[in-house]
Amino acid sequence: MPRPGPQRHAHQAPDTRRMTPVSEPDLLIIGGGAAGLSAAATADGLGLTVELLDERSALGGNLYAGVGKRADDDRAFGPDQVRGRALLAGAAGATRSSSTFAWRIERDGRTFVADGAGGVRSIAPRRLLIATGAMERPVPIPGAMLPGVMYAGAAQLLLKSAASVPAGRCVLVGSGPLLLLVATQLLAFGVRPAGIVETKPRTSLQAFLSHLPSALNAPGLLARGIRLLGKLKASGVPFHRGAIRASIAGRDRVERVEFTDAEGRRQSIEAELVLLHDGIIPNDHVTRQLGCRERWNEAQHCFQPETDPWGETSLPGVFAAGDCTGIGGGRAAELAGTLAALEIARQLGRIAEGERDRQAERPRRALRRQHSFRPFLEMQFPPSIALAGDAASDTVLCRCEDVTAGEIRLAVAQGATGPDQLKSFTRCGMGPCQGRSCSMAVAEIIAKETGSTVEAIGRHEIRSPLKPLPLGQIATAEAEVVR
Repeated sequence: MPRPGPQRHAHQAPDTRRMTPVSEPDLLIIGGGAAGLSAAATADGLGLTVELLDERSALGGNLYAGVGKRADDDRAFGPDQVRGRALLAGAAGATRSSSTFAWRIERDGRTFVADGAGGVRSIAPRRLLIATGAMERPVPIPGAMLPGVMYAGAAQLLLKSAASVPAGRCVLVGSGPLLLLVATQLLAFGVRPAGIVETKPRTSLQAFLSHLPSALNAPGLLARGIRLLGKLKASGVPFHRGAIRASIAGRDRVERVEFTDAEGRRQSIEAELVLLHDGIIPNDHVTRQLGCRERWNEAQHCFQPETDPWGETSLPGVFAAGDCTGIGGGRAAELAGTLAALEIARQLGRIAEGERDRQAERPRRALRRQHSFRPFLEMQFPPSIALAGDAASDTVLCRCEDVTAGEIRLAVAQGATGPDQLKSFTRCGMGPCQGRSCSMAVAEIIAKETGSTVEAIGRHEIRSPLKPLPLGQIATAEAEVVR
């Protein structure tokens, strides 16, 4: 039975504002990367109405950034980009909105979005899929706030989307497959890095051999890594392995990278640009705002939302797929998006359970092979310089509010033993990024100072708006009516 409308007194004039219909697709997907595009293509093929949002000006996510702009014979980025173009084409049947971000999401999936033109509207989908991907793990080392420092992933996005290459002496610092990949892509663009300072700890032969059998389940990924290392070795770029105590020095901007090499000698490399990287973590702000149940992934040293084998979170009807649920890589994200779309189609009565299972057999087998490679990577590239428990006191951890590690330790000593409590002491986590760059560092320092664990400490609570937008933009929203 419908609810009665609002009662008006006799002297009240009727509401003459324009009423904007609320969009009601079968499926709303937030994130246009590998998982989102794959899910959109699968759901559209099964007859669902699909709306796909992405906050960037073009779809593709981190892996497939710029695929709509470059020629098919692009040599710098290889077969990944060919796959990206195929995914974009496959998702053409969905209603796609770029430069659009979700700033508030209700637990029933109702989503409020803002676009680049200043418009605000809401979407009431029957099912919601979160596919927001990953973000680089923040690296709080001395000098990281100097002009001339950026993250390697950001530099890669500039390469992919605008063919923008670094000028001057460029040094890559940190650890992880992405760091090595960016170095080879710079070489393909004619930029020879002045050095690579790899900070990953040395791996014992026993650990390497114990994880090798699982890596062999995904021989293509293993072969790709070997090719990357071969290209770097052939290039002659100075490669310093096993570095510790890395820092960035300079007065008004970057001047050099300093570190202790594997033989215990203090080294220095002149630099005009430093690209930092120490792995990636789930971009899980949306699932956190919704209050989805999460768990601590010890191997990847990060939190991730709990999902069932089809990607459904602890909130019925809310799904998550791809790296925002735990780091698995681009191909794994694509497969997870397909599986989520199959289950959503089943829930909405478009396919039967048996047909869902039949279509899921091949992607599920492929996904198991992709996941089998992760323990090998996690053993090879554990986070090192990103861990903030022992950060120097003057190292800035909260970039938005300019809060240092020393100030956080002082607040803990004064009684701030939780991330949200720490906000009232230091404003750490209250800036525009809502703790994206500092929440893990805060948890690590509190855990170290109190003798607890990061898992027990947790992170800041996330509230809407998920990203800043002017109050005036919200105020100009037209009244809406649900059909």
